[in-house]
Amino acid sequence: MTRRTRSTILPLIGALIITLIFVAPMVWMFLASFKTVSGIFSIPPQWVPDFTYTDNYVTMLKDDWPYLLNSVIVTVGATILCVVLALPAAFGLTNFRFRGRNFLADWILSTRMMPPIAAGVPLYMVFNGFGMLDSIWALIIVYAGFNIPFAVWVAMSFFRRVPRELIEAAQLEGCSWTQTFLKVALPVSKSGIATVATFVFIFAWNELLMALFLTTRAAKTFPVVISSYVTTGNTFWELVAAASVIQAIPPIIFTLIMQRHIVSGLTMGAVKD
Repeated sequence: MTRRTRSTILPLIGALIITLIFVAPMVWMFLASFKTVSGIFSIPPQWVPDFTYTDNYVTMLKDDWPYLLNSVIVTVGATILCVVLALPAAFGLTNFRFRGRNFLADWILSTRMMPPIAAGVPLYMVFNGFGMLDSIWALIIVYAGFNIPFAVWVAMSFFRRVPRELIEAAQLEGCSWTQTFLKVALPVSKSGIATVATFVFIFAWNELLMALFLTTRAAKTFPVVISSYVTTGNTFWELVAAASVIQAIPPIIFTLIMQRHIVSGLTMGAVKD
């Protein structure tokens, strides 16, 4: 084997091994969702299940579909609220010159470094005081709040790429800062906005800890439901597998829809002018 061949094949083998490590659990989960409990642990393994066996999905969705709907409402609401609040903040921090601007930007980022559970008790007391415990609105506010620092910093990197000449031209044409933001900065940065929205959506959709802390039944989300299948006495692996497959579908669909914008957004700023 020549040196050039080795330099080509070895990275491919490495990439294949890493791909298998990440894909294998998802494949096992998908196949297990179509098996009975005995089929999951059968020896020799049942490699190809009966894909017409959908009792796990029917059993799981029969009682828990309202919690799946809660997850959709909370995630979409938190994503919209986060993007609506973060984009003007990022635009202002990028274009306005005022004393303490860098400190404010650093402080916003530092709040992201705080473990979410550290805010669990204060948030519980606040929402309890307002009678908002176990409500969808409480989760939307919390999820949006936790993701705003990330959204602001990522959006700032995209707004910095907006040509300064465009901003100045809009100002010379008589646009206010609000009009400049809406008519110039947002259209130019739409790929970056799509990237921010996608990551916020995924973070909110998969969040478990605060949902466990702030909900009991009415606003319970789907990740909490999946965790409830693991009890001290038993683990319902067939339901865990079916629920995990459903849990994975929305982020995959959302990412595929946004894929073109995400790739474009991630490459913005990769090359210096």
